[in-house]
Amino acid sequence: MNHGIEEIEVKEDKTIKELMHELELSCAPVLVKVGGEISFPDEIKERRLKRRDRIALIPLVVGG
Repeated sequence: MNHGIEEIEVKEDKTIKELMHELELSCAPVLVKVGGEISFPDEIKERRLKRRDRIALIPLVVGG
């Protein structure tokens, strides 16, 4: 079950930072799964994505 996890296919070569900005998620509390590795977007913001790469956006739930 993948509630809240959204998979995206990259349409053109770009960095994680460019993709997050394009999706208006630059400040959103999410993790990014790329190539089986899960990271915070800021940790891999300069990583290059290639057309047809599939990534998953995993929202973080915060509060208490």
